[in-house]
Amino acid sequence: MPLSYLRRPLFVLTALYVVALAVLYGRGWFQVRVPADLEGFRFRLRVLVEGTVVSPLTENRLGPRVFVDADRAGGLPFDQKALVYLPKADPGRFALRPGQRVAIEGRLRLPRPGRNPGEFDERGFLSDRGVGWVMKARGVSVVSEGVPWRWRVQAWAESVRRSLEGSFERLLGREEARIMSGLTLGFKGPLSRETNRAVQDAGVMHLLVLSGAKVAFVLLAAERLAGLVLGPPGRFLAAGAAGGFYTLMVGADPPYARAFLGWLALRAATLLGRSPGMFQAMTLSALVILILRPRDLFSAGFQMTYLAVGGLVLAMPRVSKVLPRRWPGWARTAAQALIVSVIVQAMLWPTFCAYFGRGAVVGVLANSLLVPGSGLLMAAGFGLWGLSWAGEGPGQAAGAVVGALARAFIEVCRWFAGLPCAAVDLAPMSRGGTAAYYLLVLAALVAPRWKASAGLALSGLLAWSAAGLASRSRAEMTVTFLCLPQGRAALVGFPEGGRWLVDAGGPAGTLLRAFKARGVAGLDRVVLTGFDEGRWRGLARVLRERPVGSVTVPAGGVPPRLAAVLAEASRRGVAVRREAGAARLSLCRGEVCFDFSGVRPRVRRGEAEYSIIGPRLRWGSVEVTTDGKKARIEGPF
Repeated sequence: MPLSYLRRPLFVLTALYVVALAVLYGRGWFQVRVPADLEGFRFRLRVLVEGTVVSPLTENRLGPRVFVDADRAGGLPFDQKALVYLPKADPGRFALRPGQRVAIEGRLRLPRPGRNPGEFDERGFLSDRGVGWVMKARGVSVVSEGVPWRWRVQAWAESVRRSLEGSFERLLGREEARIMSGLTLGFKGPLSRETNRAVQDAGVMHLLVLSGAKVAFVLLAAERLAGLVLGPPGRFLAAGAAGGFYTLMVGADPPYARAFLGWLALRAATLLGRSPGMFQAMTLSALVILILRPRDLFSAGFQMTYLAVGGLVLAMPRVSKVLPRRWPGWARTAAQALIVSVIVQAMLWPTFCAYFGRGAVVGVLANSLLVPGSGLLMAAGFGLWGLSWAGEGPGQAAGAVVGALARAFIEVCRWFAGLPCAAVDLAPMSRGGTAAYYLLVLAALVAPRWKASAGLALSGLLAWSAAGLASRSRAEMTVTFLCLPQGRAALVGFPEGGRWLVDAGGPAGTLLRAFKARGVAGLDRVVLTGFDEGRWRGLARVLRERPVGSVTVPAGGVPPRLAAVLAEASRRGVAVRREAGAARLSLCRGEVCFDFSGVRPRVRRGEAEYSIIGPRLRWGSVEVTTDGKKARIEGPF
């Protein structure tokens, strides 16, 4: 791609628009604020909410859900958008379609923020989507079966999608049905923990969730079939209708919309006798999506799809020219698939750090094999749906074949995930680190334009060095007090780089997520300040999943369960020490001291105490950073 494309008016306009949206976002323009006169609804046990369904029916570990634009609650005006979790036992949920007016009875609540580092921030996630309420429904009824004309195509698309998922549920096992639903439609539903981890560690989770590749497969198949009987204009219209309907069927999220709009721009340019360009099509699709739905800019789906495609548009034309023409066709295709996987993995690595906290090292190899295979599995899913209409016999026979293919997909994921160092835990990158990373990646992608590449690489190295020097110049001690329901724990970071965990009251998952969010690969020391279970409940799992230098416990009688945990730690080579002073632990830097001896931790500066920390901990974690002279308190998070 010529770098002069970056000066074209369409790209400049799109870039300025993105900057404007980012500025508005930073100033809270897109933040959902619930009016004070409506907050009283969250204290009612039962509220009748009326509104319009505006999304497909999906399911996660909390149950089936839809988004509803509400206009009345408890008989009063209520102009709010809500995420509604429907009763699992109510079969009427399958009759819901976008555009229908519904009445839902249940309990409303405000979205919850993440209380500790690494926890899911429901409030931020839903606010970025314009949602201000979460509802746990007890009953739902359709007020009007009719659907307004502007929703009619989406309602038909939802009916087809439900039919597809229904055929998978009837003819396949539970796990296989969810795998096929993910491969075919991008709605995988909750998988077992083992399967979910295998797919994630193999680096192919994108095949089961939102992915523009699914739209690409549908468009390619529609073009091939339409080309058998129609000319270019007819083929364009037929494939566009099929691809557009499928895009609506899967929710028209940014990855799907990007693929469809990009194809539409490319094919329209060809029909009009213009020279089509991937860069222009990508830019135009982004601008259209953000004009229609500005909030999509802040979603993981939008960011990931355009980062991946941007890297490919920048590098692949050069790659295609570099690959030797004398290679056989299969060899060139295999090499291109491998290079595509490398580029996509490189472009998305910071997003893996920011959103998922885990990255698949083997993802390059797994995607080279499974991305092409996912197209065949997708075709098999549609074939199964078609044969399910032919009768019970053909449907069951096809179900046996498709079920075997789904199980094969799972086994391949498990094989890749079982390789040594298949995946690694990741901590979110700093802004400076992210900027430096992308400058270095872009330097590699624009090669062999040596001047541009050298300039980008030098800028990246300077940014990386500046970020490192800035972090080392801050000789600060940081203590993160975690908010735990029935225990306590604090993560201590020393200026020299050491890490301690003071108490491990659990739940262990909360501790491990906090470690991942803070980039803690291991602990130099764990100190328990007491023997009540609220101070060591999560210790066993922490010792299993993180390297620990030593464990210090107070003198005195050790409870049997804790003794077993310490004995196992000793067998693994972790030093276990008994110190009478552990129960009176106090860590100081300069004038600021952290006292862990009481029921609640205390922070003092000289004779003065920061009394706000205890009350804040009831709502979320609190982080205290000190240079020895003063303390900076942040939170609750």
